[in-house]
Amino acid sequence: MVTARNVFYYCAGLAFLALAKTKNALRGYSTPKPFDLRDADRAIRYDFQVVDDWLSHLGRYERQEPSLVGKNILELGPGSDLGIGLLLLARGAAKYNACDVNDLATRVPTEFYEAFFKHLERAEGTANLALLRKALTAVRSGSPGALNYVVRKDFNLIEAVGPESVDLVFSQAAFEHFDDIDATVSQLTAVCKPGAVIVAEIDLMTHSRWIRDKDPNNIYRYHELVYRLFRFRGSPNRVRPYEYRRAFERNGWSDVIVTPRATLGDHRSSAAGMSRAFCDDVNEMGNLTVLLCARKTGNLPPAQH
Repeated sequence: MVTARNVFYYCAGLAFLALAKTKNALRGYSTPKPFDLRDADRAIRYDFQVVDDWLSHLGRYERQEPSLVGKNILELGPGSDLGIGLLLLARGAAKYNACDVNDLATRVPTEFYEAFFKHLERAEGTANLALLRKALTAVRSGSPGALNYVVRKDFNLIEAVGPESVDLVFSQAAFEHFDDIDATVSQLTAVCKPGAVIVAEIDLMTHSRWIRDKDPNNIYRYHELVYRLFRFRGSPNRVRPYEYRRAFERNGWSDVIVTPRATLGDHRSSAAGMSRAFCDDVNEMGNLTVLLCARKTGNLPPAQH
């Protein structure tokens, strides 16, 4: 149904899409977090919260106390800093790999990491602090070791971390930025060991700040031809939960579970004003963010639920 509200948000969304494309052309991708990294305390708290959430999800998925000890971990799209990697190493991971197409983490001022280490010392103790400082210095000087941060415009995970080497994959609001989901999942299959687990939170919403709050499904209002006019590398791909599930199953993953994390209050009107391609119930337009967990098929049995 065409309503004044739908017309308004359709037109407003076009303006935000044009603004996002222009900003990307002029400045590139520079703000993965919804706040400035100069707010160090907030950014540090965010890193700790993300890791705590991942481990909580992992524990529920595997139905046992999660452990990082000795694990080779891959994070997809680490964003603005390497705090998450340092924290995972502090909690026992043997190696942290991160792959991104945008070189953001090397631009972080030293003062941020000094604040991070102080917070880490208060929260986790001092046992690994010297080793973590050494790992950070090494990766920032171009000699990665336990902390392996790789920037590749082709996002080639196999070249970045090596085949069948990864035990755990984590991702926070990165999958929605990948242009070819099947290609990404296929690479994950190649780099993960049999039995490896992925825990990924996926943000399905419009990303522009103001309209995201007012009309979270705004990007789904447009026909593919219209949306394509405003696409740029890294803009939301509009892939829906069932498509992620199918991509993992096609590429050798089992026990794929996609769980809603944030939803629209009124599911009955969630498809109102959407492009016809997103009106079918299979799209679950009431889901705004989801958590995806899966296990690579191999010589370890899938988790029982």
